[in-house]
Amino acid sequence: MTKLREPITIENKLSEVLGILKIGRAAEATGRQVGYLHSMTDPLKPGQLTIKDVVALDLEWRAAGHAGYPLTDTILRMIEAAAAERFAEEHAYGQLAHSWLKESCEATPLVVEAMHPGATVQIMESALRELEHADGAIAPLSASLKKRIRHAREGPLSPPDG
Repeated sequence: MTKLREPITIENKLSEVLGILKIGRAAEATGRQVGYLHSMTDPLKPGQLTIKDVVALDLEWRAAGHAGYPLTDTILRMIEAAAAERFAEEHAYGQLAHSWLKESCEATPLVVEAMHPGATVQIMESALRELEHADGAIAPLSASLKKRIRHAREGPLSPPDG
């Protein structure tokens, strides 16, 4: 029976690496037993691949003529995925600031041009449209900044008793 697995795991990548390098070569590179390496591909078995083994296998991967460091790259993707989840709120704040900055930067030269004598109606309309986009981006940014200030002063909201 096929086991359901998470999409990005060190065990999945290790299975792939062992399949390409061949388990005997991997055992030789790490100084581990074939059974040990095979067991490390099963997330339900106790134990985890050591950093020393990850380094040895990634270097053996490169020595075999392959590009990159597959196990290390997988660990990095796992960290990035966990960070995106853990710091989602901070990322959202950054996106709000980015959105406002983008809209403001697009509006600024058009507004300057629109305010000069001889500006065409098209330029003035474009400036107004971009200014309205920037204005629309400032409300959520302001609300989020106020929320961050409140959290900085008072701490995060306590979870409800339950």
